[in-house]
Amino acid sequence: MQMVKKIIMSIISSFIILLALLIFAPKHELYYKLEKELEKNGVVISDEKFTDTILGIKIENADIYVKGINVAHIKSINLNIFFLYDKLTIDGVTTDKSIQNFVPKSINHAEAIFSILKPYKISIDANGSFGEIVGGFYINMNKIFIRVPNPKNIHAFRGFLKRDAKGLYYEKFFK
Repeated sequence: MQMVKKIIMSIISSFIILLALLIFAPKHELYYKLEKELEKNGVVISDEKFTDTILGIKIENADIYVKGINVAHIKSINLNIFFLYDKLTIDGVTTDKSIQNFVPKSINHAEAIFSILKPYKISIDANGSFGEIVGGFYINMNKIFIRVPNPKNIHAFRGFLKRDAKGLYYEKFFK
């Protein structure tokens, strides 16, 4: 009986420590590290309002610049970090008129999810002016696969899509 109490107490203590790490983690530093990595590739996030949440970060009203050119405005980005299940949600992306011939005009909602149940995949779901997309980044294969089940207004990027029996898709392997 004494051994069972020790095991239960160690499990509870571990859970409390993990929860404290989640809540008190330096989330600002995570965001600034992301900004520095993006900046190496010429991407700058500007005019954003950044707030800490209990288990993540929230960014509102961000303008995205690529090599000095304003390419998009994002209404909100939420990143929730649970270690076993991480979720990035992006709402209200509007691209600049100057690039709408190459990319979708808007993305209403997008989610990227990493789960310990599928550690080899980051799931991607989105909907917007292009319709709906589902797919993911397969970490073990260095591959992005995105299916467009119900395409709408995809003329801007139709040349990048391939067709199979299930419909249109995009696939790319990385080195």
